[in-house]
Formats: sequence, C-alpha cells, structure tokens
Amino acid sequence: MSFNLLDVVKGHFNSDLVSKAASFLGESEGGVSKAIGGILPTVLSGLASKAGTSGGAQEVADMASDAHNSGILGNIGNFFGGGSMLSKGADLLKGLFGSKLGGIVDVISGVSGLKSGSTNSLLSMALPVVLGSLGKHSAENNLGASGISSLLSSGKSAWASLLPGGLGNLLGGVGTAVSSITGGAKEAVGTATNYATDTVEKASGGVKWLLPLLLLGALGFLAWYLLGNNGCGKKDGAATTTDGKDTSLTGKDTSHATGTNTVVMPTKESLKVKLVDGTEIDAFKGGIESQLVTFLNDKNAAIDTAKGNWYDFDNLNFKLGKADLTDSSMVQIKNIVAILKAYPAVKMKIGGYTDASGDAAKNLTLSQQRADAVMNAIVKAGGNAAQLTKAEGYGSKFAKEPATASDEARRKDRRTAVKIVAK
Repeated sequence: MSFNLLDVVKGHFNSDLVSKAASFLGESEGGVSKAIGGILPTVLSGLASKAGTSGGAQEVADMASDAHNSGILGNIGNFFGGGSMLSKGADLLKGLFGSKLGGIVDVISGVSGLKSGSTNSLLSMALPVVLGSLGKHSAENNLGASGISSLLSSGKSAWASLLPGGLGNLLGGVGTAVSSITGGAKEAVGTATNYATDTVEKASGGVKWLLPLLLLGALGFLAWYLLGNNGCGKKDGAATTTDGKDTSLTGKDTSHATGTNTVVMPTKESLKVKLVDGTEIDAFKGGIESQLVTFLNDKNAAIDTAKGNWYDFDNLNFKLGKADLTDSSMVQIKNIVAILKAYPAVKMKIGGYTDASGDAAKNLTLSQQRADAVMNAIVKAGGNAAQLTKAEGYGSKFAKEPATASDEARRKDRRTAVKIVAK
C-alpha cells in the first residue's frame, strides 16, 4: 500500500487534540477542525514547493529529521500541558511562507471563522507535526533528500485540490525563504526539550516548546482586540459596536465539520471556471464564480425582476470593524473583473448585509461602506465602472436570525453579494 502522508498527519489530529486546541484558543471545535482541514494541505504544499527548489530538498530533509528526533510525535497528547520552548519555532513557519503568511492566515481564517491569531497558532503547531511525520517515515524507509523530494512531489497535485479557495495562486512561490532559518531548525525543533536526558520529561513534555508559541499568538490577538486596528480573519470581516457584539458582514460558510475522530477536510473543491472569452479563473465548486458563469451562459435563464438574482461572495474578507478589504480578497475581486470583461453586456449591483445584533444605524452605515469598498475595488482592479450600477448597504433589514441567536446561526446573515441587473 502506498504511503499517504496527509492521512498519516491527519491521524495525529484526533478529536481529543482538537478539543484541547479549541479550549486553549477559545474557539469552537468545529472551527478548529475546519482550520486544520485547510492548514494540513497548505503546509504540505509549502514543503513540496520548497523541496522543488535548488537545495530545498536537503533543507526539508534536515528539518524533518530534526523534528522526528525531537520525539514530537510521541507527545502530541501533552501539547497543551505547559512547559518551555525555544523562540525559533515561529521562524520555521515564517521561513517557509515568507510574506505570503499573512494572506494564508486570512484565507484559512475566512474558511474556518477563527481569529487570525488562532489560525497562526494552529499553523505553527501543524508544521512541526508534519515535519515529524515526514522525518519518521524517512527514517523508517531510509529516504534521503531525493526520496523526500519525490514523496512530496507525488502528493503535490492532490494536496493542491484540497486547498481552500484562493490559496492555489497564493502558494505558487512559497518555500524560497527557508534557507535563512534552516540552520536554526535543529535548535527550534530538534532541541525543543532535553528530551533524551530524563524519562519523566519524555513522558510529559516532548513538545512543551510549542505552548508558548500559542501563548504568543493568543497575546497577540488580545493586543489586536484591545487596539482594534487589525482584521481578525473572520469570513468577510467582523464589525463590533460599542456593546461589543459582533455585527460583521460575512459570506456563506459552505464548508463543514463533523464530530468524527479525525479532522474533516473542507468540502470546497478547487476548480477552473472557463469564461466565454476563453479565460480561465481559479475558483471552487459552488462558489460565486461558478454560479455567476452558469447563470450567464444559460440563455434560457431569465433575470428575476421580483426578487433579483443575488449571488453571495464566499471568499471576501474585511478587517475588523472596517470597510478595508484584506489582500486575500483580491482573488475573488479579480475573478469578478474577469467575468465582467468576458460578459460586457452584464450589469451588476453590489449589496452589503449584517446580522440583527448590535446598533442598527451603525450596521447600516458599515454595510454601505463595505458595499462601496467592493465596488471601488472592482473598478480599481480593472472592472468597467459602467457595468456596476450601484452599491447599497441594507444593514440588518433582511436578517433572518434574531439578535439573540448564536453567532453560528447569525453567520449566514452577514454577507456581501452581487445582483445581476442585466445579462
């Protein structure tokens, strides 16, 4: 039977670990499960890209060996037990993804609904576990750098198909910065604890070094929260009012998780959407792009003059309490621009919506600002302004869930959408 690295890594993230992570981070278990489901193929894709660069395979092999030798895989159950760590742990993640890390965090946070600090912490946890799994298999099968490169290359296509929408292009060139921190990888992972010197320590904390990294992530989120200057990464952003309630605009959450013993991968399937002018755009099955193009290509599909033909954005993110789009949102913005260019007769209207919680007047204002921001971003990215008839914020006017409903229930009321006015 062929070796499936993703399945092996997923096996380490059982329901108990997910529960502990959720409790530590102050997140829902479903959100943590969704995040890990997107994080694992992301980390594997990043390592595969790195292994394909000059000298990269040896660097990945060295990091994998260090992680395996640290004994990390035998102590994952004590991950949140407390202890010490070496500060180089965070550099492994930054070194692998470089400047792309922020965009990756944005996308995964948008899919899972987690705070960006929590997503960053889970990424920092997952990378050593993936490296440890790779190092263990390599040691057991006497794989060298070339063998590791072949193993990662063989899975690259499958992992790419599991990436959350928008990450395919973003991960195109990751992995080129690892060389600057490879020398510290052994210090960060291989000597995370004095693992071999004390059998008691072996049993209780081989991965103790990771907890402070998560604490740093949590403290970073706390500082962000108090200052209110950065986005939390929730889907289509989050707005807060003076009473602290979440009145964010978010897109539909089309992924899901169950209570099984292993991580459930996001249900979103990446695909290419072909436009009438031959252009192909990266999207995912059931997303706004495929819905729009299907409708526009169907000559028998008439415009609904009563209710309108509305399509929700599903990969659009705003910064907390603001109308500022995150960088990762530009993937979907550019896709809309491509659709407008391919279908010059099409006219669209942009709508913004909030849930029913918080101050209604503030919700209305913010929804208008965000609808305007989306329209302006489309034009700035090359869209024809004449094809965009209007941007209108509706606030909580069309919210279906009461303000007292759970955040999860109200999530579907927080959205940004486009209406086809002419085709």
